[in-house]
This record gives sequence, structure tokens and C-alpha cells, in this order.
Amino acid sequence: LFSLAKQKFKSVQDNFQNSNELSKTYAQYFSFNLNYSHTKKQSMGYARSYNHYFQSLRRDKRNQISIHTRQLLLRIELLTNTNEHIPPNGNSKERRKYEQSIYAWMEDSVASICASCSKTFGLFQRKHHCRLDGSVICNQCSEFLSFSTARCFIDTNTSSFSTTNNLAVEQLINLKTITSSTIINDKQNEDYLRICIPCTKYLYNFYRQICFKNIQKDEIFLHYEKIIEAQKEYNHLHPTYLTIINSLLNGDTKYQIIDAQRTYQQLNVSYGKIDSISKYIVKLADKSSNINEYDPTSKNRYTTICHNIRTYSIQILKNFSISTRRVPNEDDIKQVRDEKKRLDHERMKQIIFNIPNINHNSLEISEELEPFIQQYYQVIQFIERAKLAGHDDEVRSLELNLKELAQAMSTVHQN
Repeated sequence: LFSLAKQKFKSVQDNFQNSNELSKTYAQYFSFNLNYSHTKKQSMGYARSYNHYFQSLRRDKRNQISIHTRQLLLRIELLTNTNEHIPPNGNSKERRKYEQSIYAWMEDSVASICASCSKTFGLFQRKHHCRLDGSVICNQCSEFLSFSTARCFIDTNTSSFSTTNNLAVEQLINLKTITSSTIINDKQNEDYLRICIPCTKYLYNFYRQICFKNIQKDEIFLHYEKIIEAQKEYNHLHPTYLTIINSLLNGDTKYQIIDAQRTYQQLNVSYGKIDSISKYIVKLADKSSNINEYDPTSKNRYTTICHNIRTYSIQILKNFSISTRRVPNEDDIKQVRDEKKRLDHERMKQIIFNIPNINHNSLEISEELEPFIQQYYQVIQFIERAKLAGHDDEVRSLELNLKELAQAMSTVHQN
């Protein structure tokens, strides 16, 4: 059997060597040419970014959540008011009418299942209404929001500098939960609002935002924010400083040395802030006052963060030193401006020799003639740009302006 297979393989090799029709047939199945399409390296196809679409959807969703949360807070404020004209929570009939006047309840006849768990209502499954959105829910899906907790939500929307706001925030942060699944019969005999699970989620998200905004920050984060502010000031001033330096070194008179010196001093202030604050953060790494001494992992992580901030600051300072040129002195600027005047004078002479109807032998560049020559040179540049852009009409109008300038220069020269 092995010898037969060997003979068959040898016959296939012989057919490859002979250029006949049979070899072409074998070549279709036994060729090892690397130029086949499936062996070629495929190029990348068209890539499309969905970031903008995702951000628009996220923005719309956040706006919807924000609007709905504000509506819930307004209803909570109306429901928890203790005005004498508002019926108390114990008066069931009058209280129910008042609650329905704030937001219409869903009819009992319409709802056959719970809006949250979809269980069918019956003899042992009573119907209840959410006081915030009017949906019909069962007892198991009911959450109870106390009036005191509800008032804390309302008071957090007051001015951030008020005492009421600070007390409300502290009370909310100290809470373990904002609602309870059953009414707690405490000594205070506190009133409660029955709400559904979706409304509870909206309030819980609002509660998390309040807690996140009022988290006590560590000292290194406060100093790191100062470094970021100094870096923003530096990034804002640095392009302006480079523009001033380039203008001075090009011989322009738009800026003076004092402008460059003033901007450089402001950059140095940002430089000093970044350097001093980052050094202070490294010193905090040795103290680690807020870290538990018996937790080496947290202590090492704290130290690493401090040293990483210092390393990042050093990189900023290196970039500052490399990319920031020194302020030129008056001698350098005078030399550059004199050189620019000389080049401008030579360029004007070359332009004048191309202007018709002017005697070039007796020509002197006077102060009256100099602005005409500069305009003539600018119009020539405009014509070249218009030709490259293919604006034929603009080229013709500029050529007419060029002739008018040449005539005006000839008149000034003759006078």
C-alpha cells in the first residue's frame, strides 16, 4: 500500500514537470504559489467612528433623566409641604384628592398587572399607587420614602452657601438607604410616601450624585488640581509668547521687548507653581497621614501616586525649557530690523525695474514712492495666488490694479 502511494505521488511530480493539459489540472490543486488572493495581506477596510453618535444619544438620555428627576423633586416638594391648607397624611380621603391633584393617578380598572413585576392583581394582591408618577403597583414593589429624607432632597437644591443645604447634604450622606420596603413604626411617627421602584432608582441616582460631589478629597488631589490649573495657564500663554518672539526676530514692529518680558514672567510664575507644588506632594508621600499604617498596599499606592505626579511635573518643566526661547536683547532686535530694512530696500529696487514707464537710471526710492512699491509687490503676490487657484476674473481685475499703480508711481516719480 505504501509503495502504491509512493508511485502515485511520483506521477503527480512528473506531471508538474511536463507542461501539458494534465499538469494544469493538477496545478489547480497542488500549486504552492503564494500570490493567491487568500494568502495576500488584506488591507484595512473603511472605518467609521460612532463616538459622535454615541455622545449625542448619551447627551439626550442624560437630559431626559435630568428633566424627569427635577419633575420628581418638584412633586416631592409639593407632597411633603406642611402648610395648614394641605391635608395631613393621616386624612386618607382629603389627602388622596390632594395627591391626585399634583399628578393624576392611573385608573384601577385599566391596570390588571403590576407596573414593576407584572404580577396579576387579585384577592391577595392589592393595588397601590405611586405618589410620584401615579403608576399602579403591588405591595411587594412598593418603597416608602420618609418625609424627612424627602425634605433633604429638596433642601440640597437650595443655594450651596446656605446652612440648610449643608445640613441636608450631611444627613443624606450619613443615610444607609433612602427608602424602606416597609413602613417603620418608630417613636417619631413619621410620615411616608409610597413610591415605585423606577422612581426610587431616579432618586437613588440623584442621591449618588450628591454623595460624589461632597466626597472629601485628599490633600494630594487638591494640590494636583493646582498643578493642572498652572499647566492650563502655561498652555494658554505659551503660543502668545512664541508669536511675540517670532515677530521680534522677524524684524516686525507689532510687539516690543517689554511685551515678551511680561509674558515670560507670567510663564515663569506657572513654572514655579508646578515645580513647588509637585515637590510638596513628594513630601506628602513620606507622611501618608490619611493612610492606615497597617495597610502596606494602600501606603505603597499612595507613595506611587505622589512620585508619579512629580515625574509628570518634571516632564512638563522639561518641555517648557526645550520649547521656550529666551527673550532677545535690544541689540539682537536692532540687528534683525536693520537686516530686514536692507532686504526690503533691495526687493523694492528689483520690483521697480519691472515697472514700465519709469526711468530706472535716475530713480531713487523716496518716502512718497515707498508705499506704492509695497502695494505693487502685494498685488503681484495676489495675482500669483489667484493664478494658482484658477480665478481668472480675479487675475484680470488685479492686473488692472497693477497698471493703475504703475501709472500712479510714474506720476509721483515725474513730480
